Amino acid sequence: MSDFDFDIIRRSWPILRDATWVSIELFIASLVLATVIGFVLAIMRVSTIAPLRWFAATYVWIFRGLPALVILFFAFFWLGNSLGLTPFQSAILGLSASSGAYKAEIIRAGLLAVDRGQYEASEALGFTKAHYMRRIIIPQGIRVMVPNYVSNSTLLFKSTSLATVIGLNELTGRARQLANSTFQPIEILAAAGVIYLAITSLMTLTQGFIERRFALKN
Repeated sequence: MSDFDFDIIRRSWPILRDATWVSIELFIASLVLATVIGFVLAIMRVSTIAPLRWFAATYVWIFRGLPALVILFFAFFWLGNSLGLTPFQSAILGLSASSGAYKAEIIRAGLLAVDRGQYEASEALGFTKAHYMRRIIIPQGIRVMVPNYVSNSTLLFKSTSLATVIGLNELTGRARQLANSTFQPIEILAAAGVIYLAITSLMTLTQGFIERRFALKN
């Protein structure tokens, strides 16, 4: 530890800080879009309309089967070049498409965990499907979704590091550049690792808070 240079971390901190915000912004944008994709696909998966179920099942099969890195390459080199997207925008699309498939299964599991009698009772009372899904089924399903949802979101945050391969200067990309320019990779990568650990730990604490809020039992 006597050879560990803390001063290089102090001098590199402004760059690492700005790169961390890029990672956080990418994560939040991807999480929101992935949740929307997942929710729509989950509703399609439990639909009585066969083509919707088949489409959603096919999407989940494909995007859960492909590595996120491959999806990022497609998003950047195909969609990005075709639509004139920036690396940041391409990364959002790629990570959202990948994570959305997992979110769909998490949300679907939560919906299916609700007792079938709740559906039947809601229909017997004359509620529309949109009404009882929003007021009765989804709130109960959230209790089952939360642990897996937050765990998958933590993986999504760590997956933002993959965006460096398409030229986005997020935390991992900047750390790699600093490590190459300072010739002190241990210090720089250790600093980046501590930042990732701090943020994912905060997400874990948030999961515990939400679980207590919904009185979840492990």
